[in-house]
Amino acid sequence: MRDAPHPITMWGLTMGFALIATCWLMVKPRLHEEQPALSVVLHLVLVLPFVSLARLFLVNDTSVLHVAAFGGEDLPLKYRFAATWAAREGPLLMWVGWMSLVAWLWRRPLPGESGANGEAHTMRLRLTHLMTLTLLLVAFSLDPFKQTPAFFIGAGLNPLLQTDLMVIHPPLIFLTYSLCLHLTAIAMAAAFTNKTEQLGPRMLHLARPGLLVATLGIGLGGLWAYLILDWGGYWAWDPVETGSFLPWLALVMIVHLRTRPGKVRPEVWIGGGLITGMLALFATTVTRAGGVWASSVHTFVTSDSSTPPSDVFGRLMVLRDDPAGTEVMSYVVWMFMLIGCWLAVQRSVSTNRELRTQDAWLAGIPAVIALLGGLVFTGSNGVGLSWSSVPQVLFIVPLFLPLLLVGPSRETTPQADSKGWTYHGLLPVPLDLLFTLTVYGLSGDVWIAVAAAVLFVPLYRSNDALKAWPWAAAGVMLGLSLAWSQALTLGVSGMILLAFVMPWLLAPQEEETTAFSPLGKKGQLRLALWGSVIVVSLYLVLTWVLLLTSIDAVNFEAHELYGAPFLAAAGAGLFAYTRRKDDAKTTVRLLFGALTLSALGLFLAPDAFGRDSTASVSEHLTRGHIVWMSLPMLVLAVAPVAREVVEQAKSAKEKKAWKRLPLGAHFVHLGLLMLLLGHLSTTVLVDRGDASHRISLVKDEIIVHEGLGLEFIDLELRNQSLEVGDGFIGVRIAVYEMDGSEVGGLIGEVIPGTLRFDDQGVPRSEVATLTRLTGDVVFIFDGSQAGALMSSAGANGLAGIELVRVTVYDLPHSHLVWVGWMTMMAGMAFVSFVGARGPSKSSKEAPISSSEEE
Repeated sequence: MRDAPHPITMWGLTMGFALIATCWLMVKPRLHEEQPALSVVLHLVLVLPFVSLARLFLVNDTSVLHVAAFGGEDLPLKYRFAATWAAREGPLLMWVGWMSLVAWLWRRPLPGESGANGEAHTMRLRLTHLMTLTLLLVAFSLDPFKQTPAFFIGAGLNPLLQTDLMVIHPPLIFLTYSLCLHLTAIAMAAAFTNKTEQLGPRMLHLARPGLLVATLGIGLGGLWAYLILDWGGYWAWDPVETGSFLPWLALVMIVHLRTRPGKVRPEVWIGGGLITGMLALFATTVTRAGGVWASSVHTFVTSDSSTPPSDVFGRLMVLRDDPAGTEVMSYVVWMFMLIGCWLAVQRSVSTNRELRTQDAWLAGIPAVIALLGGLVFTGSNGVGLSWSSVPQVLFIVPLFLPLLLVGPSRETTPQADSKGWTYHGLLPVPLDLLFTLTVYGLSGDVWIAVAAAVLFVPLYRSNDALKAWPWAAAGVMLGLSLAWSQALTLGVSGMILLAFVMPWLLAPQEEETTAFSPLGKKGQLRLALWGSVIVVSLYLVLTWVLLLTSIDAVNFEAHELYGAPFLAAAGAGLFAYTRRKDDAKTTVRLLFGALTLSALGLFLAPDAFGRDSTASVSEHLTRGHIVWMSLPMLVLAVAPVAREVVEQAKSAKEKKAWKRLPLGAHFVHLGLLMLLLGHLSTTVLVDRGDASHRISLVKDEIIVHEGLGLEFIDLELRNQSLEVGDGFIGVRIAVYEMDGSEVGGLIGEVIPGTLRFDDQGVPRSEVATLTRLTGDVVFIFDGSQAGALMSSAGANGLAGIELVRVTVYDLPHSHLVWVGWMTMMAGMAFVSFVGARGPSKSSKEAPISSSEEE
């Protein structure tokens, strides 16, 4: 350990060098074409601050406050390295490094960026480096290399973070967010340069690897909870989990736009890129705006200052006076700027006025906020003005600025030159603006009003609102979600629904011009292909609303209950698509049969699954009801999806062409079905708040629990040879098969326990998992009794302990979760590899023609 004062300015210089490198690359974004060696050096310089901070952690240089606060000479090297991203400063520098790597890997022209469209290539790279600059300036405001004050004693690395998965899970999440922001750069470059040729393939080049990395990162987070934390499962709808899930859903939506019926208009691709980056920033805000989502159990960066307001925006504004106010305000402004760009794109399309390249300066607004935070407003040292001196309304201004850059239409209004029904003749004032202000006035929530505008504006500006039905469906989902989550009253939610269904209420009735029947193959295929986008999009809206309303309490039941129909719809869509060559009427009969089975199970046998199926989730519904809503459809889809994988593999073998997107895509679908089936068994059917899972064990007596015999043998104390922690107390438990009341053979032994961390004063559960062919049984030692037991064991010896408490969760079919997850990643890796080599050559998977518009 280095105790002597360190020339800290040397490490601060790496930040300065990174700032120069970023600005250089912004000015010369295609420097790699002229001076490749210099370009490599500049990209590496952007990684230098993170490498420098990591090096300080590895040598435990406590002259740096960040190291003194979270490092430790007793930590293994891997945990010292992981401590680099344990707080605010380190992750930002790591994010800067990832942004540099992503920019370098995709430095060459993407589809549609060559030749005359080279301006889009230049703009994309320039915007990417501008986003990197914003993150770097936020890091400057936090001063990651500031000197340790005299007599400072750090708390050290949080015990929950001293795990192997801490070394890899957070970096993967920030790599995902870097890929999401690069997608945003692609979208903004296309919008402001109007170079939208091959925009879809351009977006897919980043969306596919982004989805792979996101799936790996989220899955490892679930594995962390499953193996290390005392959740007794891998998913709990914690706000931080849910936040990271939102960009994943957006990426899923983007990769399925390729196969939806009809032509995908450029503004839809642009919107997908913008919303993906916005949700990545939103997820980051959930994690790093400590105190806003007070319900989160694993937001390790906390603040006690943001509690009074009942809405997310209000709580974020409370953080203006926080030392990390610059970071939070930068994210808020950034998100509003991206949403404003989406609204500007819609206005540009409807008024036939293109956005101008010079107007892309809007992307620099978050960087200006970050710069002001570092130079003028309160930073981590508390010196300077407070952001609270800035009226909070000014942080919403970036939402409107992009709209001001799109002038009024010089063409005829859509009502005059379109035969379709539009909103424009209803009122003499802009109905989209009036609707947004009305929603804000009735809800008092900025985010709800903004979400309503995001979905209503495309519908309002469409030349034929009836053909813009996906936006109406999303708006209806928004209203329903707000009502279900009790964020708004039924009256206000009904007003929102009414605004989105108005075209179908007021438009004159016309005879159907095109025949459509769900009994025909073409109709079923159309529904299945639309479903891949619509179901995911609507589920994204639902999940976002539930997260927005979970600032004080996690609503696990709402996520599972309202999400169950979407799982059933996903199963039905996969079933219909993979049976596209089979008899269409038989497909309908089977779908109707599964739906009937769901209904019968709901009414006649909601407790048929045993375990916690009788646990209530609402006044009239139980966990068993939730399972019945989706299980039959998911099971129905397994066989045809598996058949599709086999047929695609046979076709690839016969044609000696393995590099086909459909093969990997259907592997992903099969893995998803397995994961969802495992989820129903290991998460929905397990009530982790039920006291029946907490078992008192008497020494040398066998207690029967859920068909297993559990025998407390003895306690185990360890103070030596521990990788981390200062002491361990565990309970040795023998697990037996039971045949009624008869004790069968020994299945195995487990030792759940608790690690003691004296410096932090925080114990950490050490979960024990008994793995069987049918699934896992998870054992968790009740940490509340650990201290007393350690004291008793020290005074009277281990033999004096006769009674212990453990929590036991039997999780049959848990292997489906992990096998499904790995299958999904294998398929995604295959799709990413094939997609990077060029467009798919499969004609069978090409979208069918359609007249629908976005």
